[in-house]
Formats: sequence, C-alpha cells, structure tokens
Amino acid sequence: MTNNFELWVKTHQDRIESFMMRCLQTDMSDSIIYDVCKYSSLGGGKRFRALLVYAIGEITHTDKLILDHISASIEFIHAYSLIHDDLPSMDNDDLRRGKPTCHIKFNEAQAILSGDGLQSLAFQILSLPSLKIDDQKKIKIFHSLSKTIGINGMVKGQSLDIENTLKIGKIEELEKLQELKTGLLFNFIGSSSYLVADKTNEETIQKITNLFSLLGKVYQISDDILDYESNDEVLGKTTGKDKKDNKLTYVSLLGISEAKKINSNYFTQIEKIINSISGNTIFLKELITKIYQRAH
Repeated sequence: MTNNFELWVKTHQDRIESFMMRCLQTDMSDSIIYDVCKYSSLGGGKRFRALLVYAIGEITHTDKLILDHISASIEFIHAYSLIHDDLPSMDNDDLRRGKPTCHIKFNEAQAILSGDGLQSLAFQILSLPSLKIDDQKKIKIFHSLSKTIGINGMVKGQSLDIENTLKIGKIEELEKLQELKTGLLFNFIGSSSYLVADKTNEETIQKITNLFSLLGKVYQISDDILDYESNDEVLGKTTGKDKKDNKLTYVSLLGISEAKKINSNYFTQIEKIINSISGNTIFLKELITKIYQRAH
C-alpha cells in the first residue's frame, strides 16, 4: 500500500470505472439505452462517493470486491439523480461534467428511462452473489438505501427543492432540505461502508455517522459557494443558476462570508472526528480535505 494520495485516487477511480463498466455490459450492451446509461454514468466525474467507500475500507481492511459493489451502487444512484435533476421539468440544465446533459445529448424520454434503469441497477449490484457479505447485512443495506433515496429521503428533498424559490426563510428549513437532497446519501456511504466490515464497534459507528452527516453539509455548502463564485468552464456545469432561479442557499440566506465561515466550522469538526478514529485514516483525511477545498 502506498501513502501517495494522488496515486491512490487514480488507482481507485480506474478500479470503480472498470467495475461499473462490467456491470453495464450485459444483455443491453447493443441497445440505445446502454449508450444513454454509459454516457451519463461513465467517463466523467470525480467519484468522490466511491472514493469515500474505499477510504473507509482502508480503515476497516475490508475486501476490495465488497467495496466495489457498494461503491458502484452509490455511483449509479448518484448518476441517476443527476440525470433527473437536470431534466427540463426540474433544474432544466444543459451542461454536466463539461458536456451536454443526458436529455440534451439524447432526448428527454431516454434520459428519464436511463435514470430509472441506473437506479434499478444499483439494487441489482447489491443483490449479486459476488457481494459476499451476510444476508442480514444485505437486507440492512437494501432497506437503508431505499429509505435514503425514497419519498422520505432524496426524492422528498428534490421535491422541496423544486418548490424552493425563496419561500423558505429559516436556516433550519434549508438545512433539512439539503440533508434530504444531499446529506442522506453521504450518511449511507458512511454507514454501509462500515457495516460491511468484519469487525465493528458502536463507538466508531457513531463517529462515522457524525462525520458523514457533517460531510454532507460541507459538500452542499461548498456547492452553493461554487455556484456563486465559479464559472461554467471551471465547474463543468452551469453556474449562477441558484440566483437566477431564486433558490434559497446558504449564500443567498446568509451571504458568502458567513457561508464560508459555517463551512469552515463544519470542516474543523470533521477533522477532530477523523483524528479520534483509530486505523489508517490518511486517505479519508486527504479526501475530505480535497472535497472541502475543491474548485469544481
């Protein structure tokens, strides 16, 4: 094992890309829907969510093949959410990861279907015999993921966000919206990655839970800040949309300086938690720092 962080990132980005490609190359490989799904889920993205799974695996010494399944499932869910998020009836965006969004490249119907297909594929991957974990753990992961992305989770968050045109005036309400839309999937990353470990303990479970809850906040606030400060070329997606669409964000509610201050405070709390966790936390620490400091 190397402590070279950039090499570690590249190695695991290549690993998850290859695993996801194998998951997609099935009976549909000669169909248009395969091309649509491949376009939006492969060949782009920073793979932060998958990398977080692997980083926890460095702490728990979990079998990489087990982590592949968890990582791919999460990445396909993320891809599905972005496809649907970009649709004309939702955020109506035409740029994602520096290229035309799925419905622009193909059409709206194929984009909707590809999102539906990738969501199903995520659960299929978790049910494969090659995911060699206890059946009870599989059931827990299934239940947790379905709850995370369902009508009381990510879907509800997206629904609230559609209606979020400066109607929300309290920070508590904004935090709840962003927890549902973004934070819960980060919580799932932490809980599922630790659940599949051979040995767990309640103290570390609580630390991981708290850490990923804070990380979800950091990720979303950073997005709000980048939307305000960055540009399309650097970010790879349309910037300034929050202001244009009258979306309430940390920046619009509190101002850019206060948003950065809150984000910094959350990051400091995360650092304290990581430093209290035993095991190889080097890659997790570096990765979270990279997420916090990202420019795109």
